[in-house]
Amino acid sequence: MAKNNKFLSLLEKYQSRFETKGFLVGDVVKFDDDFKSNDSYKSMSDNVKELIDSYIDSGLHIRVTQVDGGNDLVVAQDHGGGRFVGKVTIPTSFVSPVDFGDNLAPIPEVQRHETKVDIKPVEVPALPENPTDAPTQVPHEGGNVTNPSLEEDEEVVEESVKEDTSYTQQYL
Repeated sequence: MAKNNKFLSLLEKYQSRFETKGFLVGDVVKFDDDFKSNDSYKSMSDNVKELIDSYIDSGLHIRVTQVDGGNDLVVAQDHGGGRFVGKVTIPTSFVSPVDFGDNLAPIPEVQRHETKVDIKPVEVPALPENPTDAPTQVPHEGGNVTNPSLEEDEEVVEESVKEDTSYTQQYL
């Protein structure tokens, strides 16, 4: 009975959050304003400092990818879709969690693209009221006369290449 209890799973989630100094895997974090004055930041190598600075300058979300019981977190840039790039281990004192409530994290501004593509709906041609009036194309004996000849095929292809007015051309 306790296995299916939703309250226990929710309680365990919040308990594990407080046991790991307030961080869970997948949390979005932001670097504190004064983390560069911390002694542990000053003792880091230059390449790790550059990586952390590039995280901040990128504008992308920074997510926790690994939490241990100690004072360290593994964080990485979130490129969307579960792609974490550039994992680095930092002390928990460098970051604080960002709370979005029950919602997903919003899309970062650097991943938004302003396009002028606006797909307008196209009217579907109406079917005839009497189904017997619908055009029927049945192959005749001796070949399929409903298909155009090869010469006509070439003309149709040439015409379609010239017509770039289709809205789908913007996506190709």
